Amino acid sequence: MYHITAIGFTAAICSTFALLPQVIRVWKTKETEQLSGGAFTLMLVGAILWLTYGLLRQDIVIISANSITMIFIAYIIVMKTRHRISKTIDQE
Repeated sequence: MYHITAIGFTAAICSTFALLPQVIRVWKTKETEQLSGGAFTLMLVGAILWLTYGLLRQDIVIISANSITMIFIAYIIVMKTRHRISKTIDQE
């Protein structure tokens, strides 16, 4: 059983931290115009549903991976929203 959990954690780490380079890039450059808001919103909904599923199953791998994923995605969505708002204000 330990091997199955180790595979799950490894997969969760790879999937979750695949977003980290994008988060770091957005943090450093504050550039979000090229990012798809719809795609990140859909990813956030998926992470919320996975988190709910993990909580219902009491699966720590799913819970931890999707909690971190939600933070990464939410950060990108917030930054994209801020960029869009400031761009709108600048145009007025």
